[in-house]
Amino acid sequence: MFYSYKGQYPTFLPERIRLSDGSTRTDSSTFTEEELTDAGYVASGNSPAYDSDTQKIIWNGTAWEVVSLTTEEINARIAELWAEVRQSRDTKIKEVEWRVMRNLSETRQGLDTTDNISDLDTYIQALRDITSTTTNPLEVVWPVLGPEENSNN
Repeated sequence: MFYSYKGQYPTFLPERIRLSDGSTRTDSSTFTEEELTDAGYVASGNSPAYDSDTQKIIWNGTAWEVVSLTTEEINARIAELWAEVRQSRDTKIKEVEWRVMRNLSETRQGLDTTDNISDLDTYIQALRDITSTTTNPLEVVWPVLGPEENSNN
């Protein structure tokens, strides 16, 4: 269980508390409710359920409250989600760039290519277009590139 110390955000009890008479008690498993109250601790209970897309929970010093997010907070969260989408997209592009480079090398050497460059180009372009073809960062449908195969033989 979490406890609030003098209205602060709830956390675990410390192993040592100081009572109002100046004495200290150790071993949090033996603290009585009276000692905790005397030392300034209040049980916070469990935090309530809430919709993290539109709400947040706060500790008001004595109880949990569910509060609607402001427009600014919602916009900031959406911006964070889009940044995560862009980072994932960039990682996915980097994961296949070596296949493009291999294809170019094989082509220059006159070898049969391992990958179909058109498939790679289509996949990479679909990744680049994610932020313009998706309106909700929570509903991204990532394109899929098949496994390595020699599609030109």
